Amino acid sequence: MCPSSLYIHIPFCNRKCLFCSFVIAVAQEHRREEYVSALVREMKKNKDQSIATVYFGGGTPSMLEEGQLNRLMEAIGKNFILEDDAEITIEVNPESIDRSKARFLKDQGINRVSLGVQSLNDRYLKFLGRSHGARGARDAYHWLREAGIANVNLDLMYAFPGQTREELTEDVRQIAALGSEHLSLYTLTIEPNSRFFMTQMKLDDDDILADHYLFIAKLLGEYGFGQYEISNFAKPGFESRHNKNYWLGTPYIGLGVGAHGFTGRRRYWNTSKFKEYLEHALKGTDALEGYEDLTDAQLNMERVLFGLRMNEGIVANLIPSDKQGLINTWVNDGFLWQGEGKLKATDRGRLVLDELSSRLI
Repeated sequence: MCPSSLYIHIPFCNRKCLFCSFVIAVAQEHRREEYVSALVREMKKNKDQSIATVYFGGGTPSMLEEGQLNRLMEAIGKNFILEDDAEITIEVNPESIDRSKARFLKDQGINRVSLGVQSLNDRYLKFLGRSHGARGARDAYHWLREAGIANVNLDLMYAFPGQTREELTEDVRQIAALGSEHLSLYTLTIEPNSRFFMTQMKLDDDDILADHYLFIAKLLGEYGFGQYEISNFAKPGFESRHNKNYWLGTPYIGLGVGAHGFTGRRRYWNTSKFKEYLEHALKGTDALEGYEDLTDAQLNMERVLFGLRMNEGIVANLIPSDKQGLINTWVNDGFLWQGEGKLKATDRGRLVLDELSSRLI
């Protein structure tokens, strides 16, 4: 069996950003030790699997104390067969790291850091409810570099209401100037359960957002970032191996509250209730909330949908025969490109890929 990926969800946050709808735990720092113990117990139930990538997501994984993170890294080593060249990523918020913490991450064997910058415009950071400013983001980035972290992703958000082309250009320029290897692009969306949703905040119209997306993609190309997925850009050789494993349908293990996993046939997910997850761990029972066994047709369609998100596209013969008419129409309309046995989304197609995907399903 090919190596799996390992996702570990760390839900702790100092505060909830106004756009956030993720599974997080605010003001629960006193339960970090208990939560780490629960994760270690869950690892033991999945032991002896070969692991090619590890990803600590959240939440804010860097809120863990050094001893707690060290305990998790040791448990990974004891319970899994970690590949020699494994990609090990941790998400970090700028306010939760300093020089010492950056060196500690490096010493733990973490070789990739995803830094949640979002913007280097202080007005927009305040608008998002972030705990850091532009200076704090720059400091955090430089501390990671000083510590020897050679693979850094920066998160960039756009589509703020009223954001001008000039503001967008400057934000991209400043973030690109830091010199990271990878950049993840996020559109500000109004998600249910977020505070933006509750205040009924309105975004700019779709034509403006589409224009901004194409502009950013072009600008990042000029700064040396190659787009390899609809929202991800990298310098050559620095594409996220962990995320690519998701898109290619590789099995992955999900640990922690609200975490999802995939066996290659079955998709499963843990309870998203923090206290309930801890109660299961205390009792030694499974925190599984549900699962779905996918048919061959469903698996094939997922390969199509995820594959079209990637710039390399898919093998054209993956398309089911009953969907070929739709595909031909979209090729003729300029949303997709087909040739040399491949099928890819065009720039125009990426703007409406969610709509195309829903029609394929």
